[in-house]
Amino acid sequence: MPDLPTPEAVLPFLEEMHENRWYSNFGPLVKRFEAELTAFLGRENGAEGCHVATFSSATTAMELALKAMKFPAGANVLVPAVTFPATALVAMNAGLTPVLADVDLESWELTPDIARAALAQDEYAAVVPVAAFGRPVDPAPWVAFQKETGVPVILDVAAALGQQDIHKDLTYCFSLHATKPFGVGEGGLLVSSDEAMISFSRSLSNFGFQGAAGVVLEAGTNAKFAEYFAAVGLVQIARWHEVSERRKAVLDQYLTGLKKAGNSVILQQGTGDFIPAVFPIYMPGKAEELVARMDVAGIQTRRWYLPPLYDHPALGHLPHADKTSDAPFAACEELRTGLVGLPFHAFLSDEDIKEICDVVAGVYA
Repeated sequence: MPDLPTPEAVLPFLEEMHENRWYSNFGPLVKRFEAELTAFLGRENGAEGCHVATFSSATTAMELALKAMKFPAGANVLVPAVTFPATALVAMNAGLTPVLADVDLESWELTPDIARAALAQDEYAAVVPVAAFGRPVDPAPWVAFQKETGVPVILDVAAALGQQDIHKDLTYCFSLHATKPFGVGEGGLLVSSDEAMISFSRSLSNFGFQGAAGVVLEAGTNAKFAEYFAAVGLVQIARWHEVSERRKAVLDQYLTGLKKAGNSVILQQGTGDFIPAVFPIYMPGKAEELVARMDVAGIQTRRWYLPPLYDHPALGHLPHADKTSDAPFAACEELRTGLVGLPFHAFLSDEDIKEICDVVAGVYA
């Protein structure tokens, strides 16, 4: 459930927008939002020397960044097989070839070691690690990987804005969708120290217009961020700690309530050190039973990132990174049997969480 500002809180910015008569096309609220986000990322996530650009969605942000990086047509891009389909689709839409890799069974993410194994078998233009379910990606190992291999790393950290540490040597793509912890309704961000790439991506979001003459030097699309969403975003920056505290309180209640299930419930590595965007738990071999029990109790669940990308009809043709193993997606297949997303938002009551945790514990009763 989104945690967005009240209409009253946004109203002053909407009145300013109306007074300006400027509703899109890189308006003053968008420029202010980008500037305040740059400062926000410096305060919260250690960003230094980075530039921020807004887009209509995280999908268009990453797609245009890949186009701006000028990779050869059809070049391989390594992506995890357990992720939201957009991670692969943006590469396809940019004229590249997503290659599917297994993930780590503890972090549920693509790791540098998995990427190194893939590079030993094929050539890659880029690697796209994902902040799975909002778990921040440790940038240091990927900075080392990028320096060692020369392969650019573009982080799909859609749901981790505010918690993802920023290193100037990497490129980051965030989502501002309403369902994200830092949501404004819709939108996306690129964060990078590569000012030329940011500028080119921004140009591509405006059909490819460049220069004062307004000529299209390279074909782009319409992926601009609207003043309406910037208005919400300016309020969200001020609300960030308030929103985070509410979400942390819900997580703490879950961590306490799930203890009644003992060691049968496995959480994503590091849970508690970060606040997830959504809350999947891993109960090996028990996913279908848990979903059925939740359905009987009238509690909604989700199987986020499942099925794995290789089981989507439109993506099943994509190549696999591990060409030597009979089980190239061993961890993905393990996770398929046990990942279930529990309700997770700031407005759950203690009674709600207790009921959910009782159903989870009942699987092993």
